[in-house]
Parts: sequence; C-alpha cells; structure tokens
Amino acid sequence: MSIGQIDLAIAETSKAIIADPTNANHQTKFGNLAKYYVCNEITNDTATIKQAVQICLNCTNVNSTSFINIWSSLLWLDQNFMQLVIPAQDSYTQGQTLQVPPEKIAASLSDPFLLTGLKYLMVSNILYERFFASLRRYFLSADENSTAKFLPCLCALAEQCNLNEYVYACAPEEKNKITALEKALNMPTPIDASTMTKIALIGCYKELSKLRSAEEISAAADASQNDGFTSLIKTQINDPAEVKKHYGDIPSLSPIQNTISSAVAEQYEENPYPRWRYIDFPDVPAHQRELSKGKNILVAGCATGQEPMNMAIQHPEAQVLGIDLSIPSIAYGKHKAIELGINNIEFMHADILDLDKLEQQFDMIICVGVLHHMEDPIQGWRKLLSCLKPDGVMKIALYSDLARQAIVECRQWIKQRGFEPTPEGISSFRQEIMMLDDTNPLKKIQGAVDFFSTSMCRDLVFHVQEHRFTLPQIKNALNDLDLQLIKMIIHNTTDLETYKSMFPDDREIKNLDDLHEFEQKNPDTFRTMYTFWLHKQGSSNGGEMPEWVFKP
Repeated sequence: MSIGQIDLAIAETSKAIIADPTNANHQTKFGNLAKYYVCNEITNDTATIKQAVQICLNCTNVNSTSFINIWSSLLWLDQNFMQLVIPAQDSYTQGQTLQVPPEKIAASLSDPFLLTGLKYLMVSNILYERFFASLRRYFLSADENSTAKFLPCLCALAEQCNLNEYVYACAPEEKNKITALEKALNMPTPIDASTMTKIALIGCYKELSKLRSAEEISAAADASQNDGFTSLIKTQINDPAEVKKHYGDIPSLSPIQNTISSAVAEQYEENPYPRWRYIDFPDVPAHQRELSKGKNILVAGCATGQEPMNMAIQHPEAQVLGIDLSIPSIAYGKHKAIELGINNIEFMHADILDLDKLEQQFDMIICVGVLHHMEDPIQGWRKLLSCLKPDGVMKIALYSDLARQAIVECRQWIKQRGFEPTPEGISSFRQEIMMLDDTNPLKKIQGAVDFFSTSMCRDLVFHVQEHRFTLPQIKNALNDLDLQLIKMIIHNTTDLETYKSMFPDDREIKNLDDLHEFEQKNPDTFRTMYTFWLHKQGSSNGGEMPEWVFKP
C-alpha cells in the first residue's frame, strides 16, 4: 500500500483472511485497504477477493462500511448481474414493472456475495438503487409461487431497505398493495415459506416492528430455522424492541433548554444518525492498553454511539462517556455496547452547554461534526475546554465553507422547491435530484454516501442548523481559545501526498496558512470536514500527541 501497489496489497491480504478467517487484525487492515480500492477488471484474484469480503462482512468485529466501494466495483464486473441492472433503468424512470422471467434472474439473485452485501452495506450507487427499487416492485407484482423461491433475496433486500430507511421512491399502487398484503397476512403454525415471503416483502417497504403482529412474527421466526428470515426479524423487530427498552434508563444531566439544541434533538430523535451495525476491533498491544489505564474520555455529541465505541475499544483501560441530545440515538449506542460486550463505556442525555454541571475533567474530548450545529459554536467549544484537563487532548471536526458549496446550493434549492424534512419530502428531493440533467451542479450531491439513506440525507442537506468555517477563522478561534494545533487530518491519501509535496516543511500537517493555500487550489480536500487534534497552550505534550492515545 505504501509504495502504491494496492492491487497486490488487496490480493495478498485476501489470501491471509481466507487462511485465517478469525484474525481481526487482518480484517481491519483489509478494510482500510478496501476503502481506496476499485476493481476495474476481472483477474485471477477476483474470486479470492470476493470470498475475503464476504468473510469480513459476516464478522461482528469489522466495520462493514469499509467495503462498500470494493463490493460495488466487484458487482460491476458480474456480467449476469449487470445484464439485469442496465435494463432496469428504463423501467424505473418510466414507472413500469421490470419485465423479466424469474428463471433469468434466479442465478444472480441467489449469489451469496450479492446477498451478503445487501444485508450489511448501504448501497450508494444510483444504478444499483434503481435496480433494487425496481426489483421489490417486480416481486410485489409477481406470482406468489414463483416469488417464494426468492425468499433469501427478499430477506436481504428487506434488510437493505431497512438500512437505508426506505428511502427508495414508492408509487401509490405499491403502497396500496403492501397495505392489502399486510391486512391479509395470517400466521400459520408452523410458519411456511409463503408467509415468510410475504413478511419479507412487507419488510422491503416498512419496518416490521410497526406491524400489529410483530411479536407473533418474532416468535415464528425463532421456530422457522431459516437463517435469512431469522436475521431479518432480528434486524427489524427484535433489535428495535431492545433499543426502546433503554429509553427509560439513560441518565439525564439536565433538561434541554436552548431553542436550537431542542430543534436539533427533535431531528435526531426522529432520524437517529448515523446508521451503523459493526465497528473495527483493532489489535491493541498490551503496553498500549496499560497506558490508557485511568484515563477519562468524553465524546460530546456521540450520536448513535459509533465514536465512543471506537474510543472504548482502542483504549480498553480508559473510561468513556458519550453524551448526546437524542435519547433514541444514545439508546442505540447502549444496545450495541451490550451486544458487542464493551464494558468501559457509559451514555448520558446532555447538552454541551450544560457540561459545567457534570463537574468532571477529561484526558480526551472528541467532538466530531457537532459544534457547527449549535447556536454558537464557539460558546460550545469553550464549554468543552472547561472540561479538558491541562494536558488533555481534543479532537474537533467542523464543516469547511469551501468544500460545502454544493451542499449550500442544495439547501437553497430545497428551500425554493419547498421540500419538507420528512421521509416523503426527502424521498421526493432525491428523486428530483436524480432526474436532473447530468450537467446540473446540484447532481454533485449524489457523490456523497449520506445521500443514500433518509436520516443521513436529512443530516446532509436538511439540517435545522448549520455553520461553516474557513481555516483562517479556525486559526483565529484557536488563538482566542488559547489552543495549539497538534495536527490536521487529511483523509484522502492522494490529497495528503499532494500536500506533502507542495509543503514539505509542514511534516506534521499543522500549518494553517499552508493548509488554507492548499484548500483554495484543491477545494474538495475537506469535503467531509476539517478534522484536527488540539491541546491547550502550555501543555506538557509540547505539540505532540500523548503516547497513551492509540493510533490505529
């Protein structure tokens, strides 16, 4: 990887994973490679890579989102699959049902590689989305006997639709058919394939936990001994029920009083964000574990728990606290912590503005993508600083004004068109974006992964509050707050190497003047966010990252 031979790195790591499928360290490394890999042609290694991807996706100690690009590109090389995808585009745009005999799609739709990806990865490809939206419409109109043969595919498709929160376009006649199917649903004992197929089909259009017969379906799934159906019911009925059990046992620091904070809380209570299932469990050396002993870490604005979980795994002897405005988001994080056996983590319902009431100091504070959604980001930043120990470190991420110009244009267009931040409004917005001419600059939004789910799209372009920053503004803020930059993170390796070649003297990537000059010439560099590590002026760290902070 370091010398640019990513194809060879992927091929060799794939072999290592197949040889030792339980090695989490290999799988984490493979995920880091897969983020940057796009397979352009069929090679002798293609089958091996697909097998390795499947192994990783089926593991609970690997972040599955790392594999979306490699999975999508490998599917692109599957001629049988693409022969279904391409014709589906016309039927989708014309609102027609896909016309293809069941025997023509049986082989492709039973491919374990396809089904595993549908189950765990949020598809972020417009052509694939149109195909899968056409596919569920096709099954809704198909003969019941032929549809039952596709139960594994329907279960996987239902998991995909639940993962993206039913963001696909849905015609009125589809809604009517699903309503009729739901009303006519009977539960035989034991449950048969036909009934499981109907339930899976309903699960392609709405979360099964919302059905009146949800508990009965859950009990039937336990007895069905059908792995795909059991997995679907766990995802759509059992897990949401477990998450809701935690709503009442999340401690609250104080009632949310700030008007903007309340509006942000309402958004994330309706649409918890981000969507995730599994995270990486890197191999933390024994000496590194020892260094984290006794440390306290705060993740402010922890959302659905992914960031504090990462910190808890990477610093197993530390104690991690995640706070957030949204109880449904925190409850999901708590559910996943219990499910994955992570014990050094706690969650609390709280506003950053009330942190002084916590009366606690932290060795590390993480606040990623949060401050720019506050009424006064600098006020929130000061509240965080008041909780940071003198030698503590802080990770902050803020929106770049330059990199988000396409988002700004989308937000203005949304306002002009009157799209509401509801599931229906978000779906309508997406469909109109997809139908725009390819030369329209608004279509750039389709390149964001967040475009492909309801909650993530709402966070991306429908947010109730958004501030954006420039690097000179951040430089001034650091001076005012008496903070010192440790380093800026440039996520894209190509951008990083380009920066190093332009500014070889800034080895630590912390000269904000150089970074500002670079961004003016490369405006998409910080398209996710500015992400940087800091500490207080006068800290004994001397401008360096403390040794106890794990660097995966």
